[in-house]
Amino acid sequence: MKKVFFILFINVLMNQAGAQDLEKYKAMLPGYELKAPVKDLKRLAMLPLAAPSLAELSTAVSNSRKQLENISAPAVVQEVKKMTTEQTPAQLQSLSIGQWLNNNPVQAMLLSMTSALKSPQEPTAWNNLAALYNMIGLEQKAVPILRYWLEKMPDNSMLLNNMGQAYLGMGDIDKAMHYLQKCLAADGMNPEANHSMGIIAAFSHQVDKAMEYFSKELQVAYRRSTLAQIKRMGRRVNLLALREQSKRIPHKDLFTEIGLSKFRIPALPTSLKEGIAWKGEIGGLLKSMVAEFAFWSSAGDVSEEQRMAEGRKSPGLYADLADELFSEHGDLYEHLLGVVRDDQDVNMLNEMFERYQARLAGAVCPTPPNRPGVTEAEVKAYAKKCCDLHTPIIDAYMSEHNSWVQQRLDAAVANWKSYINGMVDIARLDPNTGNKKMVYHTVAQYFGFLINTLQTGVAVEASPMECMVDMTSEEADEIIAASHNLELDCPSWLNIKLDLSMLKFSADCSKYAIEGGEGLVGGYEKNFKTGVTTLSLGAGIGANFGAAKVSAAQMIYISLDNNDQMTDIGVRGGAGGSIGYTTEGLITEAIGKVGTTLAGVEGGYSLGLESGFKASVTGKGVMKDFIKLETSYKP
Repeated sequence: MKKVFFILFINVLMNQAGAQDLEKYKAMLPGYELKAPVKDLKRLAMLPLAAPSLAELSTAVSNSRKQLENISAPAVVQEVKKMTTEQTPAQLQSLSIGQWLNNNPVQAMLLSMTSALKSPQEPTAWNNLAALYNMIGLEQKAVPILRYWLEKMPDNSMLLNNMGQAYLGMGDIDKAMHYLQKCLAADGMNPEANHSMGIIAAFSHQVDKAMEYFSKELQVAYRRSTLAQIKRMGRRVNLLALREQSKRIPHKDLFTEIGLSKFRIPALPTSLKEGIAWKGEIGGLLKSMVAEFAFWSSAGDVSEEQRMAEGRKSPGLYADLADELFSEHGDLYEHLLGVVRDDQDVNMLNEMFERYQARLAGAVCPTPPNRPGVTEAEVKAYAKKCCDLHTPIIDAYMSEHNSWVQQRLDAAVANWKSYINGMVDIARLDPNTGNKKMVYHTVAQYFGFLINTLQTGVAVEASPMECMVDMTSEEADEIIAASHNLELDCPSWLNIKLDLSMLKFSADCSKYAIEGGEGLVGGYEKNFKTGVTTLSLGAGIGANFGAAKVSAAQMIYISLDNNDQMTDIGVRGGAGGSIGYTTEGLITEAIGKVGTTLAGVEGGYSLGLESGFKASVTGKGVMKDFIKLETSYKP
């Protein structure tokens, strides 16, 4: 009978790992239905009412080991004996766990039995043996071991958890909950106890209760079957947030360790003067950042042979967890790693710039006097006054823009630090070549962010040309005050127009002009303010019809400046008509006649190489008032 039992026992061992994997994958299927285990009354009845002695436990385990060795392959037995003679009991415990993970359940059981027998006073060895009994489905053999040690260590969370797992495996939900709750009272974050309590709550559709237990489990461990069960319950869980909550997980500050915190952008300038100093300060920093970007971009590169070798390796134990965490980590920080985050930010910055440009355009600078003999000092003084007008507008814009950028930059750098440190924490779960490269690439992206901010994100306005003048505002005021730039209104009596028989003469405060001749006409004009002299020559016609007179002229003209350098050349012309009467009184020895105009219109144009096309229409007498009314009328 015992031989039959151990043949069944070894068959269980040989197939247990595969069966567990199968059950694990079934639990992840969308249509999988979670059901409570049926209460195994037969096995529960076999349990002793009282805890056995240590000697009784040792005898039972020794007999079980002999039977297992008798039905195992000789090579397996010899392999285990060699390991047991060379290793300590504590080392045998580690070897046992390794053999189980490598899908060698027979070796795992023999090593665990030997470890317990070699160190009978060591509770960990016995606890591990009980755990293996639970995992191969022989929970009734685990209960006596755990009962013995719980009498000695009633608050030991490992023993309490395994006792709860044993009763859960045999379908006794009430006793399972009793021991699992005691386990969690001693160790609230025990992943196995939380997982089983979550499953028990899910049996009875207590979704909120199940989520409490599963969330605690996932702060410490990771099971895809747990995530699948959460999804079946219609819930979601943020693994990254749970991982951040866990106090058991050490977080590495790689950001500081590798010196990334040293690459800090100096406080952004808030004025034109600060901007000039700031640009000089960041030159060396920018070069260092570009070098760091290049270094981290190529860090972790591998050859094709290394890449192929990496691809042939089996995924790490936490590969799935790492992938899930990387995905959640990226989603969390995706919109937090830049200064400008969305279209709303773009529109706000554009509007800020447009307001700035409008203020600059509206600030009209005073101009130097337009007269001969203006000194260089006067020109510079007026430039300084223009600088004084524009500088406050530039300072206000830089302050508004860069204060906003500074706030966003500080937040983004803090987010980058958390993001990079989080990437390191996750990569440590599965430190393969690809994950390492991902971390290095992330560091390179951080330097790219800093470089882009320095080059395009900060408003550093160049000094306007008018601010290049080496002069104080006070000095400019003194020069302007002493320049004798008197702006006098021209009195009306100095506006003279004479229409003589052969010549027309006109003069005011700014210029005088002479035009005359019939058939072949010419003219001379001198502008006092600009210093420009204009000479013209062309053809003209005229006719009188009683009180009405008409005339027309078209001439070529050339304009010269004070230095007799040509400033413009072109064609000008004019035509006019008037109705009036003439007084025969002589003026200056009968050189001409004085006429009085009742009404008339004059029109003229000029087309110059430099000045372009200009046209004008003016009225005389009644027509002057009529044209003025018409041009000012708004319907």
